[in-house]
Amino acid sequence: MLYDLLSGFMPRIWIDVLGAAVTGIIVFLLFIKPFSFLPKDGGKKVETPDGKIVVINDKSAGKFTGVGLVFIIVFLMVSLLMVPFSLESFIYMILIFAMMMTGYLDDNSRTPWGEYVKGALDLLLAIATAVVFLIFNSSDVKFLGFSFHIPVVVYGILAVILIWASINVTNCSDGVDGLCGSVTVIELLAYAVIFWKDIRIFNDMGIILIGALLAYLCFNWNPSKVLMGDAGSRPIGYILALLAMYSGHPFIFLLMSLVFIFDGGIGLIKVAVMRFLKKPFLGSIQFPFHDHLRKGKGWAPKKVAVFFACLELVMVVITGLLMHFIQ
Repeated sequence: MLYDLLSGFMPRIWIDVLGAAVTGIIVFLLFIKPFSFLPKDGGKKVETPDGKIVVINDKSAGKFTGVGLVFIIVFLMVSLLMVPFSLESFIYMILIFAMMMTGYLDDNSRTPWGEYVKGALDLLLAIATAVVFLIFNSSDVKFLGFSFHIPVVVYGILAVILIWASINVTNCSDGVDGLCGSVTVIELLAYAVIFWKDIRIFNDMGIILIGALLAYLCFNWNPSKVLMGDAGSRPIGYILALLAMYSGHPFIFLLMSLVFIFDGGIGLIKVAVMRFLKKPFLGSIQFPFHDHLRKGKGWAPKKVAVFFACLELVMVVITGLLMHFIQ
């Protein structure tokens, strides 16, 4: 692999930066003129009182979506070349590709797959990931300065919940230009800085992914020209869950990804409560919360994206200070 050649005369961090730069340049060039086979957003469809389905005035209609297919493939190819090879990391790359493809096929489907189908596919990939993780790693974890062992079966169940939740809260947050991409870049940088020695290979991949996302943001910042779709948001959520697990502090996900949990996760809880308990819940607040700010409060998309990015900065600073004092 190219990594073996470069490592002879270049520090590892510079290999990662080079990988991020190469990824960013390739993605940027590819997005100047998006591939014609990529699907286009059809706008938000609603049902009228007489039963007809109409597309309301949605600014995302007509834009290329599913471009996560492009930047995730480039990210995986560069990672395969410029990250130290291991069987474990290669298996995760295959699973990331599978996660991307399920999202892209849904993006490109004339009839959306539906939440139950997508949820089931996410669950299967989460189970596969938890099994792979436990084959190669222990179920020891750290929490607030304490180390303890979690039984393998219990850890596996918790890992599946973590991965499934991360995929879905990240996906729900991808609804405003620049929001998901900018928050993810900040979180990936935080993992690289705070947990550099703990998760080297996955931080290598995280830094390379930053290059892809920065190039994507050049075209996704409001007014956007392209949308990542499920093909991008689901693999991103998957990778963030892996980083939390490999940090040895899996519960740190609750801080590092609190912005995604708040924006998209509470909405999932709201839907579940209203659907299964048949009771109103947080009826005055729209979720994802970015919709409440954009539609309910009249915030401009750029203001919403900057607001959530600032919240993520606050959370990663709190996380960094916490890890500094407990280690």
